[in-house]
Amino acid sequence: MAKEKIKSADDISAEYMELQLSRSKESRFENWLVTILTLGFIFSFAILFWVLPDKEKSVDENRVLATFPEFTLDGFLHGGFTEDVGTYMADQFPCRNFFVGLKGLSETVQLKGQNNDIIVGKDDYLIARFDYPDEGTLDTNLSSAAKFIEIAEANGLNCTTAFAGRKMDVATEKLPELYGSYYSDRIFNILSEKCKEEGIDYIDLRAALSEIEAEGEELYYMTDHHWRSLGAYYAYCEIAESMGITPYKLSDFDIEVASEEFFGTTWSSAGVKWTDPDSIEYFRWEGDENLTLRIENPAYKYEDCEYIKENGKTYAVFKGCYVREMLDGKDKYASFLGGNNNSYVEVTMETDGKERETIVLLRDSFSDSLAPFLARHFNLILLDLRTSAPDTIGLCLEKGIEDVLLIYNMESLTTSADLAKLNKGLANQRK
Repeated sequence: MAKEKIKSADDISAEYMELQLSRSKESRFENWLVTILTLGFIFSFAILFWVLPDKEKSVDENRVLATFPEFTLDGFLHGGFTEDVGTYMADQFPCRNFFVGLKGLSETVQLKGQNNDIIVGKDDYLIARFDYPDEGTLDTNLSSAAKFIEIAEANGLNCTTAFAGRKMDVATEKLPELYGSYYSDRIFNILSEKCKEEGIDYIDLRAALSEIEAEGEELYYMTDHHWRSLGAYYAYCEIAESMGITPYKLSDFDIEVASEEFFGTTWSSAGVKWTDPDSIEYFRWEGDENLTLRIENPAYKYEDCEYIKENGKTYAVFKGCYVREMLDGKDKYASFLGGNNNSYVEVTMETDGKERETIVLLRDSFSDSLAPFLARHFNLILLDLRTSAPDTIGLCLEKGIEDVLLIYNMESLTTSADLAKLNKGLANQRK
């Protein structure tokens, strides 16, 4: 029996080529169809991209979208212009929300467990992932805070500092199995060491809330990065006790469900469109309807309020401390104090001639849902360092305010050097 000749790789390759050529006429229609559909898809979206007007804001993502960048020779030569064009095209791509959702679905089907740095945790909790936060920004913020506290206290002010955890730092029970808390522990250890170096005595809200969360309480929204009103309540208890004030019991508040249709920032980023919404809750207390909320030069055009002008400034004035019209939009968390980008906010109460102490809050958005609890004890002036650089010490001395509360969450501390703005006016206040 003759031995079968072993074919070389070239022979096998040639046979496959002949087979493909012999079948090419039969598959010509399918090839043309795929080519036409592909080109049609590309050209259709290219036309739509330039024909459709640009959108200013993404309602789902609750953020301002990029506009076409201004051309500069320097930006073009160094790549900044082309990078900005890429961001613009990604933000303004037709049917963007649909494709974000489609990507989220495909990531879930592939069992990846996350999309756009949003982890899909237990019970459908959507948790923003921060593996390598910016330690340099944290260092800048803490150094600036230490300098501010030193000069503020030299001017007779009492400073209370509190740092809150992100959802991944506190709701560890909702993280996937084996994910662990290494990254959270690491950055909070750095925070602790830096605060010791700078002499900052702070309230560790991450530790306090983590213990409560481990007992089964749900302190953060499922679809958003903020804490729920319940989480804000427990933060209020820690802060009040640190300031020598007895906090009110949970039973001293009536819980009002203001909305059951809240989809937050992590939901918008994850593209997991099939998750259930959160509820927005107000912890009401007797007399809170007598509070007055004043927003200086508001970033939003509110409808259900009174506008007044004082000393060249415009104030939006509300009864109570909630802006309920914001519940009709996507960003329902903005119903607490009227939302982001309002740099100066006052919460006051008339007390029939009885003097009520005022405190200044240097805050990020976590303070918005904390304010209704603190307003039961004090009048509040809230300064948002993300959008302003106030002379805080000068303001306190001018108004006779003795207490300042600095409260920031770890995401703000590691992503933006806002606290460096505290240095404004310090040279004039140094003693």
